[in-house]
Amino acid sequence: MKKSSAKMVLVYLSVVILGLACFLKIVHLIFFQRSLFEGTSAQCLDKTQPDWESNPLADDTTCNCFVVQNDLKPLRGEIYDDRGRLLISNFNVFDITVDGRMLQPKSYRKGQHTIVNDTIYCGGGRNFSRSANPAEIEKLVNELAYAFYQQFKDRFPKKNINYYKKQFRKAIKEMKNAPILQSTLHREKEWITDEDTAFVNKLPLLSQKRKGGLNYTIRTVRINPYGDLARRTLGMYTDNKKFGLEMSQNEILQGEAGAQKYIYVNQARIPLNERIEPVDGFNIHTTLNLEIQNVVHNELLKILIEENAEWGCAVVMETKTGEVKAISNLTRTQEGHSVYEESQQNYALTAMVEPGSTFKLASLLAYLERTDNDSIKKYPMMYHTFIRKNKNGKEFRYPKTDGYERREEWGYPIEAFQRSSNVGIAAMIFDTYSIDNYQEYLKKIDSLFITTTFSTQLGMINAPNIKRKAYDFHSYYNACFGTGFKMTPIQTLIYFNAVANDGKMIVPLFVNAVTNKNDTIKKFEAEVIAEQIAKPETIKRARKYLEAVVSGERGTARAYKNKYISFAGKTGTRDIWDETTQSYLKNKNSASFCGYFPADEPKYTAIVFIYNVSRKSTIAVKAFANIAKNVTRLAYLTSLREIPTENKKVTPSSRAIANVDIPFVFQGYGVENQKLTKDSPYVRISYSDNELQQAKSSVLLEKNSPNMIGLTAADAVYELNKLGYVTKIYGRGRVKNQEYNTEKMTAKLYLE
Repeated sequence: MKKSSAKMVLVYLSVVILGLACFLKIVHLIFFQRSLFEGTSAQCLDKTQPDWESNPLADDTTCNCFVVQNDLKPLRGEIYDDRGRLLISNFNVFDITVDGRMLQPKSYRKGQHTIVNDTIYCGGGRNFSRSANPAEIEKLVNELAYAFYQQFKDRFPKKNINYYKKQFRKAIKEMKNAPILQSTLHREKEWITDEDTAFVNKLPLLSQKRKGGLNYTIRTVRINPYGDLARRTLGMYTDNKKFGLEMSQNEILQGEAGAQKYIYVNQARIPLNERIEPVDGFNIHTTLNLEIQNVVHNELLKILIEENAEWGCAVVMETKTGEVKAISNLTRTQEGHSVYEESQQNYALTAMVEPGSTFKLASLLAYLERTDNDSIKKYPMMYHTFIRKNKNGKEFRYPKTDGYERREEWGYPIEAFQRSSNVGIAAMIFDTYSIDNYQEYLKKIDSLFITTTFSTQLGMINAPNIKRKAYDFHSYYNACFGTGFKMTPIQTLIYFNAVANDGKMIVPLFVNAVTNKNDTIKKFEAEVIAEQIAKPETIKRARKYLEAVVSGERGTARAYKNKYISFAGKTGTRDIWDETTQSYLKNKNSASFCGYFPADEPKYTAIVFIYNVSRKSTIAVKAFANIAKNVTRLAYLTSLREIPTENKKVTPSSRAIANVDIPFVFQGYGVENQKLTKDSPYVRISYSDNELQQAKSSVLLEKNSPNMIGLTAADAVYELNKLGYVTKIYGRGRVKNQEYNTEKMTAKLYLE
């Protein structure tokens, strides 16, 4: 009994002594080593300070206390279209590394003996000793190399099977850290996705995850589910490539990085309290509309392929608001091939090109501003010899022709304009501003704000490089119809839009709102350059001239006149200047058409510009007319099948249409707005016996069994994104087939 009591006292004293020792150690740490573990001690090297390399501790090999900082990346904001559908979102890709150091033999003591375990655990009951079965190691290397080669050979063609064998030998046999594959961030074809990691996780050894040495580095990339649509305008922001909205709106999208400081003491990693949480970036809502963008992209692509053009661009903007609803910049990828993709250059905003005859609208405005009655005097067309005198009264004769015929005709200004007569337009300007007073003409052009430099949400737009100090006849003559100087297509669009907008000139708008998860942070409206660029009567008369280009008997765009879809505008053709020969190439042209639709009450203003083709401006008119027709067919941005035809009542129908859009569709088609079912957000509608027939569509918005058959690509991607799916689309049109992986939350939509 005494022995038992003595043991209890001994245990009690031991616990007291141990507790006292711990208490004293805590006191010692708090009062004597606190600065060390806070990283403020003179014995600690703080690598977060800008001048840390000059600290003597940086060269002290015995220093075992360091303070470092890890940056915490915020989530980059997303980009949406004008209806809240994702255009650019975040997507995780992976780098794959196998750390062979995790496969090193493990040693432990058992009694007086040290036991070494060099077993490699492959999973599924497959295990073998490293030292006893070297052939199994080589077999495992070959299996993994072959599996990786088969999975990734299309995306990483430069990495053959020998490469994979070398890397896996390095990891498994040499027990070193071996990088296997790395995603190329700016090249979607070389991304390693969730589907790939699911495949890798089933392979022998790697199925053991971290114990098998498998390590994934997650990186966030930007993905555009609609492929090439507006890719140049939406842009990119990586270390190597910065352009488009991703660059110009980077301060809004990028958010604010956070930070976490750590202290390493004797190789122990301890987080410090100085943690700054990252602030995610804001989302931007663009003015782009997916349906209109799709129309513009396809029509531009079609005409470029037909004409084997070098490049082309097209822009559609809302006349009143300045909101850019579509912008496409396509370039030929290789000479002699009809393959086009979104260009790295935003041609619409940056390509300095000779405008050609579209600039005749600027000259027309200058003429009308000083001419009250434009139906009295006729002017020469086709051919005319202009006479100019110098200060001494000596005459200089300048014969000019619109073509090859030397036959002079005379006509009123509206005839000269609709026939796009260079001679006629120049004669009108010379009569109004004098053949000797080029500077007076330039002052008037400047007063119309046509030569203005302005800033957009995508950057600065430079002013036209029109000759300012020229006094010769040819510079003056050429300037009247857009030759001898250069400007961007967007500048032409802006002053055409001012005419369509009753004289009000506004800067194109690409972003209309900034939001976070809950609120609208900021809204944007188009900047007004001038409330009135010319007298209201001048604008009114100018629109009659633009209508005559399409509806007039001799109008250069008359071939595409459409009684159901009216549009107005001006054609433009220019020979391309060759720097080598210092001359214009007669068989290489730029063709353009700029205008608005409908002609009587403009809703959209657009430009089509095609570079390096053998034909003239009618090809641009063709593309413009198709864009106008198809955008009108959208009927409040929905995909209905029919438009008005002669002597036929409109009967709208759709396989799957959003319930909220139907009242607008009926209103636009003059159909009485009837009550609609609310059973589903999407319905099928048709008209029969003067009655609306409606039924619940087959669309299912269920997470585990979605069905998007019949929806447009835009609506399908929007709905799947809300359900949490990462979506890829193939083809154009409506959803015909679909594939889903509910485990990985991925979807593939096949359109037709």
